[in-house]
Amino acid sequence: MSRQELADAVNAHLSRTDPHEANLDANHIGKLERGEHRWPNDKRRAAFRHVLQVATDRQLGFYIIRGMSITAQRPAPSGEAPLLSGAGADHGYSDGLPDRQRRALLKGVAAVATSAGLVGPRDVLRRRRLGHSDVTRLDAVTAMYRSLDYECGGGLLYVHVNAFAESVAGLVDHDYTDRLRSVLLAAIAGARQLAGWTAFDAGRHIDAQRHWLAAERAAVEAGDVLLAARVRYCQARQFQHLRHNRDALDTLRLAGAQLGSTVTPAVSAMLQGAEAASLAALGDERGALTALTTAEGAFGRVEPDREPVWMRFYDRGELLAQYGRVYRDLARTEPSKHGETAVRWVTDAIAAFGPQNVRSTVLNEIGLCSAWSLAGQPEQALAVGVAVIERASQLTSARVTDRIRNLRRDLAPHAARTDVAEFSHQLAAIGAAPTS
Repeated sequence: MSRQELADAVNAHLSRTDPHEANLDANHIGKLERGEHRWPNDKRRAAFRHVLQVATDRQLGFYIIRGMSITAQRPAPSGEAPLLSGAGADHGYSDGLPDRQRRALLKGVAAVATSAGLVGPRDVLRRRRLGHSDVTRLDAVTAMYRSLDYECGGGLLYVHVNAFAESVAGLVDHDYTDRLRSVLLAAIAGARQLAGWTAFDAGRHIDAQRHWLAAERAAVEAGDVLLAARVRYCQARQFQHLRHNRDALDTLRLAGAQLGSTVTPAVSAMLQGAEAASLAALGDERGALTALTTAEGAFGRVEPDREPVWMRFYDRGELLAQYGRVYRDLARTEPSKHGETAVRWVTDAIAAFGPQNVRSTVLNEIGLCSAWSLAGQPEQALAVGVAVIERASQLTSARVTDRIRNLRRDLAPHAARTDVAEFSHQLAAIGAAPTS
């Protein structure tokens, strides 16, 4: 959960218990991270306990990791005074979390979901009347899993997120008011969209399609056309990864047409940027650059408070990454014209990503390796490539592995070099099934 998402969740609870206290923001959460405020008042501590599903103040030995966008609870060591620890505040996690910590975080999120009555067999979960607090918990757990996905990759998360999404889909069979139905369906759609994304990242393409079809149906039934467009964007990204760029283009254009005038600037930038990537892959330079210009213009009009919460992922780094991708594809046809430009855009994208975006950073570092090779600088390409293989080993992402193996395509013009040939041989072995 990001700083603002945690603040929003706590404020939502406080608005029902003491509206005068419901004024937390991301800045306040940041001060808790850094230890500038270490002991909120009783009402706010109660709200934190409620949102984080812990019973006592002693259990508020949770830490909020700067930039990681995930809040995890941990028991306070014996004898430690109850306080909000800023233990993770003085370091980023650009090199990824240790495996033990990842699994502990997953276990913690799963415990939150279970205690909130969101996960479990349908014959075990007690049928009950749902309220807005249930939807808030559902959204909060989805946000926690989403943050771990940025950090760890879908391979580690998919089993957990799949079980979560399958379980919460059954909430439609519980009792709730007609007014709650649309927000419940949208929350379920968000969970299934994430399950599809982790499946895609784990290389489970059929499972990804299944979750996204369910997510799209739920979003449409909820009347949330923007969320439906986000799901179609995910579908298009899968098509692009599988090099079905015409299918990706059709999917993106369908999403745009169905949005019409309801589209927001951020959603428009997201769709247009992805469209530019497919156009470039299909060799349409003019169309790709026009779509990029449209995406840039839309991004310049973004007002975050007027965008869906789930669009917070689309920052300037994401837009710059599409520039890098477009120029990298163009450089495959005209390396002397576009190679150096591709290097510049990908470098800018990497610099724009925050430390929580581990996978996005690694994917773009892979792109930088390609860009340097296309620009006729194999030494630079190898330097980046060797480093990115080490960083990628900390992720559980089949998509990252596929991209690394595909580096051989752009290194091929330099295959006569011994160092490039050796590196390409090393790439071929990555992700390959062991021989007996």
